[in-house]
Amino acid sequence: MTNFIASVELQQAGAEDYKQLILAMKKRSFIEDKNNKTSGNLTFRRQAKIEIKEVIDAVLNAAASTGKKFSFTVMKDKAADNKANRKHALQ
Repeated sequence: MTNFIASVELQQAGAEDYKQLILAMKKRSFIEDKNNKTSGNLTFRRQAKIEIKEVIDAVLNAAASTGKKFSFTVMKDKAADNKANRKHALQ
């Protein structure tokens, strides 16, 4: 399994728009970060056996469903990589 972190920010959006974003992300198997507020840059996590492109597409579709302009970042959580991969990277 690979862990992904996604940050999404809606532009000129209100609390209802962010609620819609959160629901759309949950429908796509993302878990909302417990430190999220009701606006600004929200963080989500997802664990799956998929490629990062699929995660990017899911975030893009979820954010677009709000009808607002948005920006986002998707990262692979390298801290969650298994020990063998970390050891190999150090060599």
